[in-house]
Formats: sequence, C-alpha cells, structure tokens
Amino acid sequence: MKKAVLYAVFLTCCFFAPVNAHAEAVKFGVPPWPGVTVKTEILAQIIEAMGHETEQLEVGPAIVYNGLTTGDVDVYVASWIPLQNEMFKPLKEKNAVDIVGVNLDEAGVSLAVPTYVWEAGVRTIADLDKHAAKFDSTIYSIEVGSGMQISTEKMINNDVAGLGDWTMLCSPVPAMIRAVQDKVRENKWVVFHGWQPHWMVFQMDMKFLEGVPGSEELVSESTVYTLASLDFKDRFPQVHKFLGNLYIKGATQSEWINEYGFKKVRPEEIARTWIPANLDTVEKWLEGVKAKDGSPAIEAVRKAYM
Repeated sequence: MKKAVLYAVFLTCCFFAPVNAHAEAVKFGVPPWPGVTVKTEILAQIIEAMGHETEQLEVGPAIVYNGLTTGDVDVYVASWIPLQNEMFKPLKEKNAVDIVGVNLDEAGVSLAVPTYVWEAGVRTIADLDKHAAKFDSTIYSIEVGSGMQISTEKMINNDVAGLGDWTMLCSPVPAMIRAVQDKVRENKWVVFHGWQPHWMVFQMDMKFLEGVPGSEELVSESTVYTLASLDFKDRFPQVHKFLGNLYIKGATQSEWINEYGFKKVRPEEIARTWIPANLDTVEKWLEGVKAKDGSPAIEAVRKAYM
C-alpha cells in the first residue's frame, strides 16, 4: 500500500497533480478526517487481501472531487451530503461520477458548544450573537474547502442569525479539536463544528445547537456516499461490487475514530485488529465478490488474517 501526500492551496488551485500513481492500483482520495482515514485503511487492507494494489492520496475534498473526473482518484468514501453539495451536485448533474452507494447514514452535523455554555442558555444558532463577546465572535472551523467550512461561510456572508460580523478560525480537524479543548480547560466559551459519528461525542462534554432558517446546509442529518470515477467499474468490477455492498453503522465508525483520533492507535493497526475480529460484517460486504484470482473474496481475506 502506498500513501501519498499532496499539498494544495484550495482557494487558488484546483489542479490535481499525479503522485507516482500506478495505473493498476485502486487510488483512494482521503481528506484528513479521522473517520475517513480509518475507514479507507480498512477498505484498502481488504482490497489488498483480494489481490489488488491500493494507494491513498491525502488531499482535501475539493481536490478529491476534481480528481474523480481526471483519473487521478478512483474512489472516495466520504461524500457527506448535503454538506458537500457544492462539490457533489455539479458532478452528479453532469453524470461525471459513479455514485456507488451509501456507506453511512447515521450521521449529523451542526455547530456545537461545551455543555456549560449550553446550560448558560446557548441552545440554538440564534443564541450565538447575543453572546458574541464571550465567543470573541469566532467560530472554530475545520479546514478551508470542506463542506462545513463552505456552509458556515455562506451563513456569515448572508448574516444568518446576526453572524455577519463573525469570523472563522479554520484548521485541520485535529488542530481545531485541540484548540477547542484548550478553551474548555480554561472554562471559556467556544463554538465549533461538531459532527457524528466522531470520538468528540464520547470524549467531550458537548451539545449540538439547533438550526435556524438559513443554516440548513450546515445543520443536517447527513448521508455519506461512496463515489468512483466513471471507468472504475470496468477496471475493477469486483472491487466496485464490494464497495456497492459496503454499509457501516455509525457506532462502528465512532469506534474507529475513537481508537485513532483519541487513543492514537495507528490506522494500520486498527484495521489489522478490526478485520479478523469482524469477519461476519466483512463477509456481508464481500457477498458475491471474487478476489483477483477468481476465488471467493472472503476466503482470501480469511487467509490473509489467519
């Protein structure tokens, strides 16, 4: 398995540069989010047990969506809808990507606050601007180019709930969470992007805020799609069938995220432990799927983890 890191300036560049990609490898686009990182690693290990090579291209979602149309990315398992609609809908309308299936539907997103802030009266997004000074008029956001960042920027630009003069402090997910935890340790007020499944739900004493008119793109129950390039099914028909069978429970992904994001277990180790311990689930994913040599894929996986 190869992992490649691509550095991109989201606001100025949408060109996806190939990174030593093997034509015969299944190339995953992987934004730097704990759940996606572990989920992709588990899928990659299963695909490798089937006899195929894989690559993981660590880039932001805007680059991934573009890569699906240029041949630089084969698969993306983190298409959160409606949060990523700005990137997803144009490709869907043009039939430019293969919507393989839904891999997760027990997901939700909103702005969130520590429980002590919620208990002080901040229950909805409409309550934020009443206490702007305590929040430093700042929303702690994940990285630029993400669906949550784009949706929140729209809310600010449209002055939803008086947030027009607020700013966003954007950073990768781990950095955002560390900054929020620093605020919480000092008992300060902070509002930030929250979502589930994620370890933050289990490890942080927090509450999600109710939405208001104009916040619908951010505050939502989400569906997570698996996307592929249009030629992927022809090149990897059995892997495509596997990914079409894929369905992950929210609690399972939260478990992965907790292991990686909170306990700091390496994704490779999580996958090597989880797969053989959950072969009943893997067998459902691989129903009717063949390995590269034509044998049942589940048998190839069992053999790899004996």
